[in-house]
Amino acid sequence: MKEFDGLPLFAKVVELKSFAEAARQLQLPTTTVSRKIQQLEAELGGKLLNRTTRALSLTELGEQVLPKAMLIQDTIKELQTDAEAFANQPMGKLHISAPRSFCQHLLAPLLAEFRSLYPGIKLELEAANRIQDLTKSRVDFAFRIGELKDSSLIALPLTAVDYELTASKAYLDQNQAPKHPVDLIKHPSIRNHVDGYILPWQFSQANESYSHQADADLLSDDLDVSVTYTLANLGISYLPVSLTKRYLESGELITLLPNWDKLSPIAYLLYPNRKHLPQKAKLFIEFIKQRKSFFKDKLTYN
Repeated sequence: MKEFDGLPLFAKVVELKSFAEAARQLQLPTTTVSRKIQQLEAELGGKLLNRTTRALSLTELGEQVLPKAMLIQDTIKELQTDAEAFANQPMGKLHISAPRSFCQHLLAPLLAEFRSLYPGIKLELEAANRIQDLTKSRVDFAFRIGELKDSSLIALPLTAVDYELTASKAYLDQNQAPKHPVDLIKHPSIRNHVDGYILPWQFSQANESYSHQADADLLSDDLDVSVTYTLANLGISYLPVSLTKRYLESGELITLLPNWDKLSPIAYLLYPNRKHLPQKAKLFIEFIKQRKSFFKDKLTYN
């Protein structure tokens, strides 16, 4: 199949009336320009230019071909301009994934602020409690908490996420509070899972560690549902303080086993390792970096 890729070069030579000047502006050897024009003439089956030492003139075929060549040249220029604008201006769409509770309590206000700063960038937020493969999905960024399995991704650490073991005051009025993690077997447990994996309750103190993995009495993949169960006096839960802080401060929930250290996994912003990030992605990364203190304030219990 004939490609006629020399057409924009032909238009440039005619525009400048010189092979040498076209070569200079395009940063090509003059011999390359001459060879490309000869290839184009061979593809078209006739000469396009009459060339002398002093001047260039169009042949009859050249006069017929020139308008189409100029149209292609102009189209290429427009495409280059559009591509540069897309790469350098804050515009386009970002697809962001995060756990459901993360979206509601943290990201919604942040993304509203980001959108007000960059109205040309459209945002699609997916509340996904399942684990996604970013390299195979159309997700640009994902917020995740805990151990990372995909080392091909760039992981920007944001803050530790403090967990607390809690129960409602009303529940503890009717049930004796556990004094050791082993006592949890005596209480209904409100548990959470990710893709079917039930998250363990981990505790440590001095040289002792304990992981509570009993069957759940109430199981959900939504942390907010577990908060509701806990406030309804249905048992004991092990949840991020970002969800329980206000209830702990109001006295509706009580911290259990306060002398035992709980889980403090790291929250990350994840994105694929790409050589050339578009401007919209660079702006989002910088925006999140500047708000690490916001994540720390929300996800740790000071």
